Amino acid sequence: MYSLIDKIVGFNHFLIVSVLMVPILFFLFYNDLNHLSILLFFLISFNLLSFYSYLYLNDSFDPKVHLPLHLCYITEFAILLNLFLKNQFLLPWLFLNSVLGGVVGFVNSNLTFNSLYIEYVHYYLSHFNLILFSIIFFKSYVKISFSDLVRSVYFNATLLVSVFCFNYYFQSNYWFTFSKPIGTNLSIFFPQWPYYLFFLILLGLLSYSLTFIFLLNRRYVK
Repeated sequence: MYSLIDKIVGFNHFLIVSVLMVPILFFLFYNDLNHLSILLFFLISFNLLSFYSYLYLNDSFDPKVHLPLHLCYITEFAILLNLFLKNQFLLPWLFLNSVLGGVVGFVNSNLTFNSLYIEYVHYYLSHFNLILFSIIFFKSYVKISFSDLVRSVYFNATLLVSVFCFNYYFQSNYWFTFSKPIGTNLSIFFPQWPYYLFFLILLGLLSYSLTFIFLLNRRYVK
């Protein structure tokens, strides 16, 4: 079992995620959404400030790697902004992205033994924050309409095209548009470029659809 886990997702990743699941399970049964929102605000703020301050002070910032252009990091930054703006229009998009990104980030990792310590902290805390936001949204009983679903797909499609152009111009690999994620992860089962891109897009659409259907089948309360 150890060798199988280590080969597919990495045993260290498995251990870290197992530990992070403890507070997540606690938050699932914690009903003070105001406290959870305040906690989320401080966690995201700490995550962003510590990560970029460390990279800047140690002259380690690489614009081809460390810009917040992956979908998970775009979503985390947008969540922080929305905690200030209180924009209901963006909530469905943020939630759908958070469910997708949080689950994918906890199942996979694109970190390696050469990754900086701060990159580990940033990676796991970012995806933890996405799951925490998902819990807050779910407990808020906010509705998502079919038009919200379509609009969210459109937003991400626009982002994907923009990031693809950025990667092409700057020779980077955000959203893994030109090569599969490095590290030990499930991409070993993916087809080669460019076919795995279509596979990833289908997985994203499937996640969106299943999340939307699940929300439709729950009982709303005021």
